[in-house]
Amino acid sequence: MNGASNGKNGAPKMMLGFIVRRCAADLGHMPSADEFALWANEQKQNGQRYCLFGKPISPTAAKVMFKQPGRLVTVRPEGFATLGKSDP
Repeated sequence: MNGASNGKNGAPKMMLGFIVRRCAADLGHMPSADEFALWANEQKQNGQRYCLFGKPISPTAAKVMFKQPGRLVTVRPEGFATLGKSDP
């Protein structure tokens, strides 16, 4: 994927619209800003919790993100590899 990584540290990047759609698929409906922030802040992998964006986001930040679906954002490698997959 051309342009899908950050030149500084190689961290993966993904369009916000894709991340919002993955959240909607997990929830079964389009998320509110509160639901999106909670979902992004409480990802799980191998029993470990982490924030998808590397740090917690607020519902206010989620509202801004909803308005910028084409924006590329850095996603933690754990989230990039498992985005949309649920941890049993």
